[in-house]
Amino acid sequence: MPDLVAILSFYRALARFAVSGALPDEAAMMAQPEREIVLRRFLSPAERDALAKVPACDRQLRLRKGALRFQAWEAANPDIAALLRRKAERQVFDRASYA
Repeated sequence: MPDLVAILSFYRALARFAVSGALPDEAAMMAQPEREIVLRRFLSPAERDALAKVPACDRQLRLRKGALRFQAWEAANPDIAALLRRKAERQVFDRASYA
């Protein structure tokens, strides 16, 4: 079972940066810490343990496996992904409208 809280946090970060005026690629870059948490959650415990022991350049290659799994999860669960995105956007946009 994926970590839905981590995915929601990632979608929230994307929405927060979009509200700030960032372009989609800029928002994705600024939300990299949240994205990496999600990608790590899509790795097995053994893969996560091995990730801590490799150099940074190799870490990105290994995180690619998590990225592919996350993309596959989004494709297999579009309704859940859309629900989480809407919830994240509502939280961010509602907060931004009060500011």
